[in-house]
Amino acid sequence: MSNSGPLIHLAKADLIEVLTTLYRVDIPVEVKEEVVDRGKEMGFSDALLVEKAIREGLIRVVEVKVEESFASVARRAGLHQAETAVIFHALKNNALVLLDEDAAREFAKALGLRIRGSIGLLLEALKKGLLKPTEALEKLDVLAETMYLSSDVYRVARKEIERSRQKEFAEASLMRRNLVNPYACKFSKKPLHKNSWNMRSST
Repeated sequence: MSNSGPLIHLAKADLIEVLTTLYRVDIPVEVKEEVVDRGKEMGFSDALLVEKAIREGLIRVVEVKVEESFASVARRAGLHQAETAVIFHALKNNALVLLDEDAAREFAKALGLRIRGSIGLLLEALKKGLLKPTEALEKLDVLAETMYLSSDVYRVARKEIERSRQKEFAEASLMRRNLVNPYACKFSKKPLHKNSWNMRSST
């Protein structure tokens, strides 16, 4: 279940296909109205990408009827209507929830929900091989320009991607060495015993 923020951010980074590959994505009507309807009115190209995913069945729009008691608490916590619908639906269906906004994440965390954000999804895609490290670095920079990222979050994410890139480079280097000398790992030259010549010459 995704809120508006991650959809907008991931669309701007051209990661909607990655998102729908990792998860079955549901959004409430309120999120569709925010991202697609209002986005198109304001001329945002990311609205067209999300609309295309909806049309192709990759993102499903669902109607969520939020209980008034829940909505009242959410309003006092500062949540918007779309955020409230996302969290309520995820709570009722034990679903992972995609949120980038701090207040919504704190509210969902207090309810014990599993939470993922745009950066977490990027790193998950890298880990599962949907993105190469160089691609992930490019997407990280796009996301940093699109959404608010603290310096700590950016640094941790970049460090994780760099670690993956170093691992990929080391594996590629080993593969190249094995291709040049396929027997390098199979044989090793054992030195003769220092007294072996004397032993043979004395017989």
